[in-house]
Amino acid sequence: MFRPQTFFDTKSTLLSVIIFSLVVALSIPVIMPHLFQQYESFHILLHIGGIGFASFLTAVAIVAYRKVKTRRLLFTSIAFGTFILSETFWLIDAAWQSKYYFWTFSSSEIGHVTVFFALLMFALSVFRRD
Repeated sequence: MFRPQTFFDTKSTLLSVIIFSLVVALSIPVIMPHLFQQYESFHILLHIGGIGFASFLTAVAIVAYRKVKTRRLLFTSIAFGTFILSETFWLIDAAWQSKYYFWTFSSSEIGHVTVFFALLMFALSVFRRD
């Protein structure tokens, strides 16, 4: 019998669903304009895979946080969520270079700043004593 609450309990099923849904959702607006540019499409697929992997790790960390409720897991899930954000900015930079600026910053610079923030969150989660 199919139960939605047990569907995402296995990590392999969760990873497969996240990766498949991201590739389907991003295929038309991001991949299709760069389909015949071989190296750009590989670069874009790399960032889409990074978004998928970071989404999977965020989902697993959130599920673990809901079970254990420690601040270390909270900081870890925030860090993985920040990796999703940084990969999204890097995907924007890879797909549409020099077109999107946020205030005076390029999307690549914002991606680097968010990775630095994610590393700070990981440091907090590693060195924190609960």
